[in-house]
Amino acid sequence: MPEKKHYLLTLSAESDLQKAKQWSQARWGRELTQEYFSDLNRAAEYVAEHHENLCHREDLTGDTGLSIHPVREHYLIYMPVDKHYIIIVSVLRQSRNIPEILKKTAFMIQREIKTIQQGLKSGKLNLS
Repeated sequence: MPEKKHYLLTLSAESDLQKAKQWSQARWGRELTQEYFSDLNRAAEYVAEHHENLCHREDLTGDTGLSIHPVREHYLIYMPVDKHYIIIVSVLRQSRNIPEILKKTAFMIQREIKTIQQGLKSGKLNLS
């Protein structure tokens, strides 16, 4: 039985991860890539369980209502759903201009969050 996850990924976040995985495998190989992505998964679970106690980085997220958490060379950008669940909206390298990217993609992020929230409300998506 697969391990229960406490986070959902938007389509954009899935795309971010796929691109990062391809780049990482080409550069570092399969073993290091698996290790890195295991760290990202553990961090996402940690954030989901502890987001209420984590510091907020409005300097990076502005007034988007999103939160951000560093993981190795990336940021997990997320929105809490409830006490132990988050929606990960993007996974970006820390070296990028995060505020500018969030500003440019704000409409898409909000649309994806709304779609997930509607799926949760209607029962088409389930957190348990």
